Amino acid sequence: MKRKMAVLLLLVAIPLCGGTYFQFGVESFLGGKYHLFSLAPWGGLRFSLGNTSSLILKFRQQTIAFDSLSEEEIEKRQKSSLSMVTGVYYYQQGKIDAYVALFQMFGSGRYSAIGVDAGLAYKLFRGVAVETGLYLLNEKSTLWYPDEAARRISLFVWHAGMKLALAPKLGFNPQVHFGNNSEAVGTFAYSASLTYSPRDPMYITLTYTRYSENDEYRFSGNYFSGGINFYF
Repeated sequence: MKRKMAVLLLLVAIPLCGGTYFQFGVESFLGGKYHLFSLAPWGGLRFSLGNTSSLILKFRQQTIAFDSLSEEEIEKRQKSSLSMVTGVYYYQQGKIDAYVALFQMFGSGRYSAIGVDAGLAYKLFRGVAVETGLYLLNEKSTLWYPDEAARRISLFVWHAGMKLALAPKLGFNPQVHFGNNSEAVGTFAYSASLTYSPRDPMYITLTYTRYSENDEYRFSGNYFSGGINFYF
């Protein structure tokens, strides 16, 4: 709780002067074999570093719930709460968009994690861009195995896709995702997102994801997610 309050005070204490912009939103997803559900409101500040780059500080509070089977084959609903602090460096110039994000997470179930999320997009021509990225996570928790001792798991996911402008305010973003973790669980997913911006700075996103992995216990299945975000 003290860490959460410190982050909130930091965001409030920074004056909204020239070159500093507030951002906020809420995102959610649900689906999968074990009815995974997540709701995550967030807020942050963007600091302009010039015409081509920005620094973004974000705080997200996430609730997670999913079904699990105990050793006695009894199904029960698991609920957890996670907090996430992220620093993002964003660069845009010419045909290139790039970002690098460092984050730390902590929460219930003795959950702790650090990670890196980086991506690059290159505009081929007007309305069409290709993109790729890498997501790395190292976590320690009982979140995914509630009946076992806390374990440390490392994960990497590589993704690639395209960004297509279907209309002046409507974008389409298909992607494929390949992953693996330190417990030899391999993952594959493909997704398709629609983003609609009725007016700046509002962005509405809807996504369908088909996720699969080579671990029978976990979360293979269809997922639907959405978000309303305001990027000033």
